[in-house]
Amino acid sequence: MADEIPMLSRSATHGPLPEDELAILRRIPGLGPERGAPQTSAPGSDQGSVRDPDPGAEQIPGPGAVQGPTPDATVVLDGTTVRLGPAATAAVLDLLDRLASGGQVSVAEQDRWLNTSQAARLAGVSNTYLRQLADRGEIPVTYRGTHRRVHPDDVLAWVRRREEARPAEAGQGADARRTDDQTRD
Repeated sequence: MADEIPMLSRSATHGPLPEDELAILRRIPGLGPERGAPQTSAPGSDQGSVRDPDPGAEQIPGPGAVQGPTPDATVVLDGTTVRLGPAATAAVLDLLDRLASGGQVSVAEQDRWLNTSQAARLAGVSNTYLRQLADRGEIPVTYRGTHRRVHPDDVLAWVRRREEARPAEAGQGADARRTDDQTRD
């Protein structure tokens, strides 16, 4: 659903880093306070006013810059090695750059939440019926002020439970009809 409402569900703040960890990050080419800042040549030299600090080094663009090919990033954690894809690499490099610059970084997870009208559309029921389900606790809701928010997974779980219950209810109805028919005979 294009009009889902993003809400933060978890958040953690990291940094500023201790000096020994900052020193490690500053050894990575392109990270740190000098990233993206033009460096001037020595006074009196006949070179241009802006120079590349290391012409052979691959330059990593800063946040919001036009991205070229993404550098390779491989993470090793507790003996498990994973090569990150381009989106994860860009996120990790942005995070490391901000930490290397001495800043604090908040990492947050965004869940998608629905208002009751959106949840009702997803479930295929009326808004009123969905609110009744929420009031009875059959579909969990979270309140943001006075507004109810429903997680799409909870709506889909309710739909699955309802669909699983239908064959059982149909079978009970057929059994009851057979019993009624047998007593009449």
